[in-house]
Amino acid sequence: MSVKLTLILSGRTIDRFEFADFERLKVGRGEDCEVRIDNLGVSRHHCEIVRQGGFTVLRDLGSNNGTLVNGAKVEVHNLNSGDVITVAKYTLEYQGPAPTIARAAPAELDELPQGAMTLQVDPGALARATGRSRIRGHLIIEPDSQRAPKVLVLEKPLTLIGKDPEADLVVQGWFCPRVVAVIVRDDLGFKLVDVTNRADAVRVNDVKRRDARLSDQDMVKIRNLTVKFMRGTPIGEDR
Repeated sequence: MSVKLTLILSGRTIDRFEFADFERLKVGRGEDCEVRIDNLGVSRHHCEIVRQGGFTVLRDLGSNNGTLVNGAKVEVHNLNSGDVITVAKYTLEYQGPAPTIARAAPAELDELPQGAMTLQVDPGALARATGRSRIRGHLIIEPDSQRAPKVLVLEKPLTLIGKDPEADLVVQGWFCPRVVAVIVRDDLGFKLVDVTNRADAVRVNDVKRRDARLSDQDMVKIRNLTVKFMRGTPIGEDR
C-alpha cells in the first residue's frame, strides 16, 4: 500500500510524493532525503517516516525547529491518513492506508516515549509474557441513549480501544484515533495506557491518567465512552 505526501507552502502546493514500498523515508534539507525541502529552516535530516508493526510512524530526528503534527509538537507519532506534518514553514499532508492493529508487550509499553502511539511486538512474545495470567476482569460499558449496557470480558493479553473497527472496544467521535488506549493483562492485573499523542483521552475516577493500574470498580472514561472496571468474571459466568 502506498503513502502520499503533498508539500505545501503558504497554501500553495510545491511538490507531491508517492512511495509504494519503503521501510524508512527521510525528510529534510539533505540531498540524501527522499522528501527534500531546500530551506535553511529545515534541518539536514529533520524527521523520518518509518513502517513498524503495521503502523506508519513519524519520528523527529533532533531537528532544530521541531516537527509538528496537527499543530502539536511531537517526537514520535503514529500517522493517520489526513494528518498534517509541519516542518519549518512547510506542511506535508499525509495520506496513507489504515494501520493494521499490532500487539505490544507490557515491557515495550513502558518503554514507549511520551507521545508515542506505536504498538509493535512479536505476538508470540506477548503470549509468553501474559498468556498464563490467572487474574480475571471485565468492563461494564455504561449505557446511553444509543447504547444498551454490555460487558466486555478482558480475556486477551492486550485489549485495544479506539476507532479502528478491529479494536476490541470501539470508540466513536470526530478526530478519534484508531487506537486511543490499551489494557494490558499481566500477572499483576490490568494496566490501562493512553497511547494518544497528547495523553489526554483517558480519565480514571475523573483524574487524567497516561497509565494506571486498574482497581475494582474504577470508573474509566475514554473520550466519550464511560466504562466500569470490575475484578473477576461477570455474574453468571464461570471462567
